[in-house]
Formats: sequence, C-alpha cells, structure tokens
Amino acid sequence: MVTDSQVAHYIAMFIVFVMATSFSIGCYKKEGIKPLSDKFELGYIEDSPIQYVTVQEPYDELKELERAVKLAKLKKQLQELNNPKPIKTKRKVVKNEVKKTQPDIFDDCISAIVSLGTPVRKAKVDVQNLFDQNPNIKTVQQFITEYGKRCA
Repeated sequence: MVTDSQVAHYIAMFIVFVMATSFSIGCYKKEGIKPLSDKFELGYIEDSPIQYVTVQEPYDELKELERAVKLAKLKKQLQELNNPKPIKTKRKVVKNEVKKTQPDIFDDCISAIVSLGTPVRKAKVDVQNLFDQNPNIKTVQQFITEYGKRCA
C-alpha cells in the first residue's frame, strides 16, 4: 500500500524531472524556440495609426431646425442667467404700519414696557404715541421716566 508521503515524493520527483527536461531542451536547442513576446493577446493595445471611417447620413432639415431651436433656447437661458432681471415684489400695506422714521431705541422701549406687563400691541401704540409727543427722547431711561409720568 502506498502512503501519503510516497505520493508526495513521486509528485515532487515528477516536477523536478519536467523542469530538468525543459531546462536541458532550452539550453541545447536554441534554433527552433521563438523568444517570448511582451505582447499579450488579450488587452494589448498597439500604437498603430487610427483609421477613421466616414459615414454619410442623409440631410434631415427637420432635425437641423430642431437643433437650431434648442440652441436658441439655450442661448436665451444663458443670457438670462448672465443678466438677471430685477425681481419686482409687491409689498403688503398693513393698517397701522409703524413708520420707518422711528428712533433706534424704539424696539428697546417696547421690550421695556412689555416686561412691565403691558401687552405687545398696546406697548407699540403707547411707545409710538409717546415718541410723537416727545421727539427729543434719546435714551430708554428718559422714555421710562416720561412713560411713568403719563401713566401716573
């Protein structure tokens, strides 16, 4: 019976025999053996001149006109992107709109009165009335003093 080690020994001897035979044939017989090429059959790209094939299509006027229309639309869109038109927006007019000529401390005065317990709408009206009556108020402290005199 043949053991595993004997089978491995026979396989190794066969490989050594094949390699020795190939080496001896390669060394002594140089005429009939062609040298290996650096080109692979699959995936190799040769640097040969490119050959172009000219294909003649019949002229289609409809396709040409469609192409011209698309081109004109794209040029118009490009021009609109490069030179945008100003967007006109309509401003809603609200009743009792607060004038833009309010002093810088107007919002601070409103928040001071709201913190004292006055509702926001009433506070806006009271602040506007007080600034209309006394336009020379410059600080929040002056405003609170005048507001306290008016409410007392």
